[in-house]
Amino acid sequence: MRERQHRINEDIRIPEVRVLFPEGEQRIMKTAEALREARQLGLDLIEIQPNAQPPVCKIADYGKFLYEIEKKEKEARKKTKTSELKEVRFHPNTDKHDFDFKAKHAEEFLRKGDKVRATVVFLGRAIVYKEQGYQLIDRLTERLSTVGRPEGPPKLEGKNLYIYYVPDRAKIEALERKLQKEREEEQRRLEAEEAERQRKLQEAQQKRSEQNAENAAS
Repeated sequence: MRERQHRINEDIRIPEVRVLFPEGEQRIMKTAEALREARQLGLDLIEIQPNAQPPVCKIADYGKFLYEIEKKEKEARKKTKTSELKEVRFHPNTDKHDFDFKAKHAEEFLRKGDKVRATVVFLGRAIVYKEQGYQLIDRLTERLSTVGRPEGPPKLEGKNLYIYYVPDRAKIEALERKLQKEREEEQRRLEAEEAERQRKLQEAQQKRSEQNAENAAS
């Protein structure tokens, strides 16, 4: 079990604390009184600065408090994450299924903040299909346009045609918001369907009960 990060409620044994209230007010008060205030609001008393004089506590929902901390830490990790270089490789005659599979991986890499190198490999005499390679790069660029952008134009070196893509933070954030909204809408739809199913079930049960009562009376 994960050890609790903060002392809360009755675990705060010091006699006096500085309290931050949800609406922004601050007061120095007896710990027992602060705990009563938190209980009346249906919240927790959370020690956030134990070394201050007096120690600082916050009145908040502890679960939500931890969620906000985790959210901020996650955002900080995203900003400090070292970008890795990933590669996806194609051939000029790559079929649709293989193209979609590799393009999906490239999208995932970009969404995670990694740089992507896409390479079209011309094996043997396939170099004669150079134009197909450029067309494939164009398709890939269009496919990745919601999460990234080319760092520069494609380059041909020997029998390899390659291009680099970098994450587009603004587009990725917009996509994440869109996907989150879709997930929430789907959840509401499922909840509405379940509520309707339960309503119909209750109606059917009520009708059966009424029918049984009528049969018993007759």
